[in-house]
Amino acid sequence: MNASTLIKRATLLGLTTLSLTAVASVAQAQAEVNFIKPETFADIGWSAPDRETAMKQLEEHFKTVAARELPGKQLKIDVTDVDLAGDVEPRVRADRIRILRTVTIPRMSFSYTLSENGQVLKSGKADIKDMDYQNTARNRYFESEPLRYEKKMIDDWFAKTLLNKSDIARATP
Repeated sequence: MNASTLIKRATLLGLTTLSLTAVASVAQAQAEVNFIKPETFADIGWSAPDRETAMKQLEEHFKTVAARELPGKQLKIDVTDVDLAGDVEPRVRADRIRILRTVTIPRMSFSYTLSENGQVLKSGKADIKDMDYQNTARNRYFESEPLRYEKKMIDDWFAKTLLNKSDIARATP
């Protein structure tokens, strides 16, 4: 094989890879998640690292579910409030622990816009909560999974509001 044939093949392989990547990215949903004034949120975590981690996990969850359930569509979420399940309470030592009670339900407020090819399909404001979050039979996320109650609550909103379904499968990144 001469050098010119190798260059042609490498170029063709590169163009094919680029084309397949472009097709794959078009098929997936594009999700954009913004947290508006997170310093005013009811409860997104006790310390700055906890808050950053919680926002990153919530953002990734919205993106994962959108990519799987809304191929070819664009979803914009502007989160205006988060109240995680439970309350952080001081302990005897310097560390803190999140205590879950029936009255400390997870809640979230956000506005959303779902569009496709520049055309708005659905938009609105959502105030979601899960009054029955401690019912473990309803939650498909493992007990060890961070923000499992909030993720289930988001899944339920996706299913009901955007997909007209009763339920969706557990999202895995």
